[in-house]
Formats: sequence, structure tokens, C-alpha cells
Amino acid sequence: MGRNKSNEDREPQWTKWILHHRALPAWKALSFAAREIYFHLQVRCFAETAQKHRKVTNNNGQVFRSPRDLALDMGCSQKTVMAGLADLQAKGWIVATELASLGVDGKGKTAKYRLTMMPMGSGGSFKAATQEPKEWREGQNYPVLVHKPYMPKPRKGRAKNFKK
Repeated sequence: MGRNKSNEDREPQWTKWILHHRALPAWKALSFAAREIYFHLQVRCFAETAQKHRKVTNNNGQVFRSPRDLALDMGCSQKTVMAGLADLQAKGWIVATELASLGVDGKGKTAKYRLTMMPMGSGGSFKAATQEPKEWREGQNYPVLVHKPYMPKPRKGRAKNFKK
């Protein structure tokens, strides 16, 4: 096989948002579990939609994954996952659009989230990304609606992540 000259000048598309996110103070303040959870939710935002609807770009605002399933995916405890979800909400990376509840039939429903750094919908229902993490400052957390009791405690080592 010969080389494909049309692909030689292309840039990898996924690295742009990773580098952009990593430069924000809100990203540096996140725990490692919260960073991993964010990637899992971001993949779910695109993967579920691609299977169901070919024309829709993402299902942002309806992204969900139960803490139990996230814990199995990541290989950690449910408490770690719930602390990561609370940390993501406090820094503005995700916003709960629908709270968890116990349905009438006794089946539980997990919370649904919106990723704030990604746009919602497409076509006529398109809404731009709100990008709350860009406005986040140390000590000024956003309200946590889901898993608030699991909010991580401040650590001494976190202060080293921020440059004066």
C-alpha cells in the first residue's frame, strides 16, 4: 500500500479540547477520579447518540451513567465516583438537568447531566456551550445538586497546582 497524501496535513481533532481543558484552573483543581469521570461522560455523550440517531451530533443535557456502572468501568468504589461527580459539579464541568429519583414502579432513575464545555443539540435546537469552568475561581464553587454529601474535602496539596 502506498501512502495517502490527503491525510498528511490533517491535525488530530481530539487533542485540541484536551489541551484547552488542561490549561484551565478548574481542571487542575479536579481530582483524578473526577477527570476520568468527565471523559467517561463525554464519550457517552457521543456514543449513545451515534447508535440511536445518525443525524444528531450529541445528546448533551441527557447524558447519564449510574455511579455503580461508572465504578465498574473505572475499577473503583461508588463513593469515589460520587465524590468525583460532586467535584465536577462544584467546578462547573457538569450541571444536573434532572435529579435522581425513585420511579413509581420502584425502579430508580439516575441523574442526567449537561456537559458545560460542549454545545447541546443540532440544527434548530442548537445551544452553545456555557463554559462555566472558565469563570471558576478557587474557593467559589458552583452549587452541587447531586451527591452533595460526597463533596471532596480540601487538601493542602491542591494549592500547589495553582501558580501565583
